[in-house]
Amino acid sequence: MLTESIALSCCGALLGIFLAIAGTRLLAGLNTFKIPLLSTVQMDAASLAFSLLVALITGLLFGLAPALQIPFTSVHNSLKDSSRAATGTIRHVWIRSTLVVSEIVFACVLLVGAGLLSRSFLNVLSIDLGFQPERAAALRVDPATDFASQSQRDTYYSQVLDRVRSLSGIRAAGLTDVLPLAGDRSWAVTAQGKFFPRGQFPEGFIRIVSDGYLKAMGIPLRRGRGFTERDNRTGEPVALVNETLARTLWPGQDAIGQILMAEGSQPPGRRVVGVVGDVRHRAPEQDSGCELYMPILQRGESTIYLIVRTALPPAALASSVRAALRSIAPGLSNNEFTTIQELVDKSVSPRRFIVGLLGGFSTFALILAALGIYAVISYSVSQRTTELGIRMALGATVQNLQSRILLQTLSLAATGMILGSCAAWFLSRALGGLLFGITSSDPSTFLGAMGILTVVACLASYLPALRVSKIEPMAALRAT
Repeated sequence: MLTESIALSCCGALLGIFLAIAGTRLLAGLNTFKIPLLSTVQMDAASLAFSLLVALITGLLFGLAPALQIPFTSVHNSLKDSSRAATGTIRHVWIRSTLVVSEIVFACVLLVGAGLLSRSFLNVLSIDLGFQPERAAALRVDPATDFASQSQRDTYYSQVLDRVRSLSGIRAAGLTDVLPLAGDRSWAVTAQGKFFPRGQFPEGFIRIVSDGYLKAMGIPLRRGRGFTERDNRTGEPVALVNETLARTLWPGQDAIGQILMAEGSQPPGRRVVGVVGDVRHRAPEQDSGCELYMPILQRGESTIYLIVRTALPPAALASSVRAALRSIAPGLSNNEFTTIQELVDKSVSPRRFIVGLLGGFSTFALILAALGIYAVISYSVSQRTTELGIRMALGATVQNLQSRILLQTLSLAATGMILGSCAAWFLSRALGGLLFGITSSDPSTFLGAMGILTVVACLASYLPALRVSKIEPMAALRAT
């Protein structure tokens, strides 16, 4: 018995290792996930040795326990506890039922976890980011280091925008010092004449942008105006604020025309000329916070990204932009366009990876549960052949016996789902930090998991139940 158990566990481990190698190669080759070092994931000697060790320990534990009981088995008691017409001892029936229930419990926990994370992930994807990533791309166009004066840089910014906007297929273009979902910096901000306790100034996330940036990013202008070419060093210092900052500094008032004070701004006071929509620039699931936009011609930056909105494919867009900017920015030959959608995908990659991983585990759990139910019920039917033949000889119909088998399986599945739901409710609370727009006790997710497990249990027990129709009552009676 011990040898048989170890042999079976090792065969299962070999099949599992084959599937693991194929799965890791598939995972490493996926470009959907932006996970550091994911492409280097592979099956190494340590993981292989660990898998074989677990297989041996499993075979020893589950083979040694029944093997050690053989010397203490009482033949007389065993004969009293069962007969040839019985389905097996009460202990054996209890063990088989426990196996079915435990498989359903583990599958239920994984299904609920995968369901919660999947629904949370869909909520993140459907949220309004405050900008439109479709058809928008970014290219780094830093000014040359030999630009000694700020006026040279301002001229460079204007030339970049003029040349790019003249290209065919470009709908809008703008400049920014930082891309959404790719970095942040913040200053303490306040309003003129408004005082806050020390250390409690509102935190404003700063964006240095050019005219056309809002249109290129698809950020809505709620009130006022955007930046223009006249917002330069000779003009009045101006700024744009998002709706959150406007409500924070001027609750119940119109922010247009108000003077905003920022600690890192020169000069510190700037007149608000427009209010824009909130942008989820830190992460899709995080609120925007307070945002402050300042014109690039009044600040100037050394790190600059060109944002374009276009219907051109990235390859054609890159070649045409490089050709247009070659005379003023020859160092762009190695720069590549990054679509804004790629930034969004990268920010949700950890969630997508966890959902995919847990979804794969749940699928394997469902397969194992289905195979386990099929094996246990099929074995139970074969053990009950004599009993079922007697029932048929006494007038029981095939449909009635099949219904009894299905109901027996569903009762075990129901027990497993109740226990699994309780375990999932406790364990899902640990997922609270990963959930967005959904609670850890979402009833529809729990009901969906139960529905899937019910269907799996019915399908797994249906084939063994069909075997009842092939039982010949007379042959079963002669076997007693």
